[in-house]
Amino acid sequence: MDSTQDNPIANTFGSGVTDVMVEQAIRSSGYPLQLIVAQALSKDFSLTEEWSFVDAETGTARTIDLVATRHLFEWKEPQPRVRPALNLVIECKQSDLPYVFFLSGNCHWIPDFPIISGLKDKHIVLTSDDDPSSWTYRPLEVLGLNGHRFLTESVPFCMTFSKCVRKSSELVLSGSDAYQSLVFPILKASQYFDKMQKPPSTAFYFDCEIVIGLGILDAPMVGVRLTDSGTTTELLPWVRVVRHEPLEGHNRHDSSQLLGIDIVHKDYLGTYINQHVMPFANEFSRLVLKHPDPLADAQGFVSGMGANSWTDIEPRLQRATLRAGGKRGKAIIKNMLALLRNKNVEKNNSPTS
Repeated sequence: MDSTQDNPIANTFGSGVTDVMVEQAIRSSGYPLQLIVAQALSKDFSLTEEWSFVDAETGTARTIDLVATRHLFEWKEPQPRVRPALNLVIECKQSDLPYVFFLSGNCHWIPDFPIISGLKDKHIVLTSDDDPSSWTYRPLEVLGLNGHRFLTESVPFCMTFSKCVRKSSELVLSGSDAYQSLVFPILKASQYFDKMQKPPSTAFYFDCEIVIGLGILDAPMVGVRLTDSGTTTELLPWVRVVRHEPLEGHNRHDSSQLLGIDIVHKDYLGTYINQHVMPFANEFSRLVLKHPDPLADAQGFVSGMGANSWTDIEPRLQRATLRAGGKRGKAIIKNMLALLRNKNVEKNNSPTS
């Protein structure tokens, strides 16, 4: 192993330690993979290595390998009211032995993947002109992105996975250790990132950030499918892991959430970013910059929701204003007139001095 010119004589290996042993320990630690991933992302992303977060369960400080951020708007005046960005919360693992993913037969809709953070509220309330009702949607639903191919294409889904380990001359599965050492840190770091992006109640300008939890493996990735004739296995470069979590202190209609993280082979990372993530992120940016006020105010107006509240919401989306037309406008006017009549009655019935 080379030494710098000013390296002191005492800074060397002791008895029983060789260059080869040290280099092998470095290669097997996973640390070089973090550097490789950081170098691959550094051209297009701002990076924070060993990003610190607080574990919500234990209250202790921990670190995640990388947080990669890419702004999706131009820094020029006037600044947009809502500023879109993409964030990848990354943990890297490497192994000579395979990770095994037990694939689900269903294509899951994951309402909270990716996390959208930085806005006033996690939901947007819509009103209309042909119905006095209101509708509550997540931002991706309002923008029509819940049907984007990044979220709906045939990426394999799994609820659990494991890792092969050696036992004598055979390989066995390690149980839940691999899941806990990869999924849990990414989810906890992503949720902490989301929490830290919460704006103050007085905010007028907002960030609107995509947060994708991402595990990157330098290891064989094996998918296992259950069929009528037994099980089949295949090597695959990308899988989406689904995680169901309870929510404490929420109402019965919002007592849990379905989260997801993507796990990608290191040699597929460029394809994953360029062909899958960025088309979604660029469309997200376009629509966020097109509709800043409904996102910032957490409310909007969509004409004709009574007749159609399922499709083509985004093209009809407008800033929330008082509309006098239609059923909702008539209902609002009726309520206002009733309030005025009640006030007049109270005034007429009040004792005179």
